[in-house]
Amino acid sequence: MSVIRNLPLLVGITLLGACASQPDDQPLTSTLSQSAVVAAGVPGGIIIEEEKVEATVVAIERSKRTFTLQDRQGNRRTVQAPPEMRNHPQLEVGDRVTATTRVESAIYLREPGKGDEESMKGAAMVMTPPEGSKPGLLVSSTRASTAVIKAIDPTAHTATLQFADGSSRTYQMRPDVEVKPEYVNREVMIRQDSELAVTVEAQ
Repeated sequence: MSVIRNLPLLVGITLLGACASQPDDQPLTSTLSQSAVVAAGVPGGIIIEEEKVEATVVAIERSKRTFTLQDRQGNRRTVQAPPEMRNHPQLEVGDRVTATTRVESAIYLREPGKGDEESMKGAAMVMTPPEGSKPGLLVSSTRASTAVIKAIDPTAHTATLQFADGSSRTYQMRPDVEVKPEYVNREVMIRQDSELAVTVEAQ
């Protein structure tokens, strides 16, 4: 199935929220990459998505814990350092900021009669550099959910999933995966591991 390609990509830079008082803020340029790991003929797989933003600090307003970033294309965005970002006083104009978001999404059919309660538990972790260092941030989280295959269409080569909130969506299955009638009413496990790393280097 290609459902993992439709899971939302966490945009890590949003943790550095734009200030409402800056109407001229521009989106910073980012680079995106994507890779997938699948087994031939097996539904599901793993997809890894990465987004990276690189910019330079061009202005700082310490009293508001805000700073302005500018990328190589000249786009500027004023952001507010979240409480989790320690060592804000060590930030200087000219510092280079890199924010990298990595999302690994896995989807697979639950084997009949087998539970995955442990693997479905969510978790979150926040790490910061030692006091006195340049500011930085590492946030990782795990989200998990389930869906049920409610219908398949062998002609269109699609499967319709129903999620826990009652919503349904039809997905195109990979050409190498056989659409089997016994997949109907099987549970699909969806696990998403996200990581945001923000690093700051002196010029």
